[in-house]
Amino acid sequence: MRDSVVLYINGRRHELKGEHAFATLSDYLRYERRLTGTKVVCAEGDCGACTVLVGRAGSDRPWRFEPVNACIVQMLQLDGSHVLTIEAVAQPDGSLHEVQRAMCENHGSQCGFCTPGFVMAMLGHFEHHPHRPADRKEIANHLTGNLCRCTGYLPILDAAADVRPERLQSVVARLHTEPLQRALTESTERPLSIAVEGRGRLDAPTTLDALLSLRAAHPDARITAGNTDLGVMINKQKLWPAGSSRHAITTHKVAELDHVTVHEGVVTVGAAATLGALERACETSVPELAKLLRVFASPQIKATATLMGNVANGSPIGDTLPALFALGAEVEAQSLRGARWIPIDALYVGYRALSIAPDEVLTRVRFSVPGDVAVFRAYKVCQRKDLDISFVGASFYLERSAGVVTRARVAYGGVGPTVMRLPAIEARLQGTAISDTQAWDAIADELAASLSPRSDLRGSLEARKILSANLLRKFANELRAEVSA
Repeated sequence: MRDSVVLYINGRRHELKGEHAFATLSDYLRYERRLTGTKVVCAEGDCGACTVLVGRAGSDRPWRFEPVNACIVQMLQLDGSHVLTIEAVAQPDGSLHEVQRAMCENHGSQCGFCTPGFVMAMLGHFEHHPHRPADRKEIANHLTGNLCRCTGYLPILDAAADVRPERLQSVVARLHTEPLQRALTESTERPLSIAVEGRGRLDAPTTLDALLSLRAAHPDARITAGNTDLGVMINKQKLWPAGSSRHAITTHKVAELDHVTVHEGVVTVGAAATLGALERACETSVPELAKLLRVFASPQIKATATLMGNVANGSPIGDTLPALFALGAEVEAQSLRGARWIPIDALYVGYRALSIAPDEVLTRVRFSVPGDVAVFRAYKVCQRKDLDISFVGASFYLERSAGVVTRARVAYGGVGPTVMRLPAIEARLQGTAISDTQAWDAIADELAASLSPRSDLRGSLEARKILSANLLRKFANELRAEVSA
C-alpha cells in the first residue's frame, strides 16, 4: 500500500503526500508549482480556462492525452497520470508552438484570461489529428468547453483553420518518453491509501476484489469516479465543507472496470470507463447514442466523467438515463456476496435513491445494439445547445414490421422524481401504423395527460407536458420521413 500520489507534470516527476492529495489540480499547479498559466474562473468545469492535457493508460488502450478541467479534478485521481500545462507548449528554445503562432497571428486573444485554455483544448485536438487541417465545424465542436467573453470566437476558429499540419510538433511526443512512461507505471502499480487527521481518508484500489472489500468495510464512504459532479460540490462546500472529514473510494485505478466492449451485439461499459471512450465506441455500433453524447457535455468533462457516474447519480434529468431505459439496459451490482444484474428501470426507487445494498458497488452497464428492424432515438432539450442541463429528455426504441410498430420502449427524464418508462404509451404504440398521423397525435396527447411534472426555475409544468408530447410527434415525423425516403 502506498501513501503518496505519483504523477508527472510537464515531464517532471512529482510525489504528493497528505493534504496535497485532497487539492484540486488547478490549486496545486498555481499555488504549489507556480504554474499560473492555468487560470480559474468558474471552478465548476464550465468555462475551460483551466484546461490542461492529462495522459492516462487504460486496461484496453494505449496512453491517450485528453483535455481536462483542472478545477474539478483532485490530485488523487491523477495518480499514475502525466499532466501537460500551457507552460510546456512552446519549444525548448522559446519559439512558439504552431497553435500558439496561429492564435497570435489571427488575434485569437483579447483580455487573454481564457487563452491558455483555448490553446490547450486546441492542442488536444491536433495531438489526435496531426496530419490534416482543422475542419471548422469539428474544431468548433471540440472547443465547446471553452468560453470567451471578448473575441466572439471567430478569430479563434480562424486560428484553428490556420494551423499548418506540416509545422505541427507533438508536445506529447516531446515530453512523454518511453522511460518516463515505464517509470510512472512501475511507481503506481500498488494501491493507494492516504489518511490525514481532520481531513479524512482517500482510497484508490487497483483490483475489483479490493474495491469490494473496501466497500464492505466502509459502507458510508463515497464512491467516486470522474468526480465531475462531486468536484463542483466540493468546491462549493456542498460536500465535505472546510473542516469536515471525508472518506472517498475511487474506482479510477481498477483496470477491470476501465473498458468499453462491443461483443456479439452487446455493449458493456465498466464503471471506470469515461464518456469519451463510450462515445468513440458507439460511433459505429450505436451512432444515436454517440450523437447524444456529443451534446452531453464538453470534451473536457467527457474525458473524465463516466457513464456509471451518471447512472449512480440518479438525477431525473441525467442525459444518458432515458437512452439507457429505452435501450433496455441492465446495471451490475457487486459485493463480496456476489453479483447481480438489475434492469435499469428497476434500479431507482425514488429521487436519487437506488435499490442496492450498502455493501454493493455498481460495476458495469450493458445494453444490446439495436437490430436491423429497430429504431432508436434520443433527444435532449435545453436552453443552449452545449454545456447545459436538460429541461426534458426523451428516448424511444421501437421495432417494426411492414410499417407497423411491433414493440416499443418509451422513457422520459425531467417529468418526475426519476426517469420514467411509460408502459401504457408503449402498449398504445404496439400495432400502430407509422403512417397513421392521427393515431400518433392521439397517443402524444395521452402521453402529456399521463405526466405530472412540476414547475421549477427551468420551466413550468405545462411547458414540460407540451414538450413531452411534441417530442413523440417529432419522433413520429422522423420515422415517416425515413419510410418515405
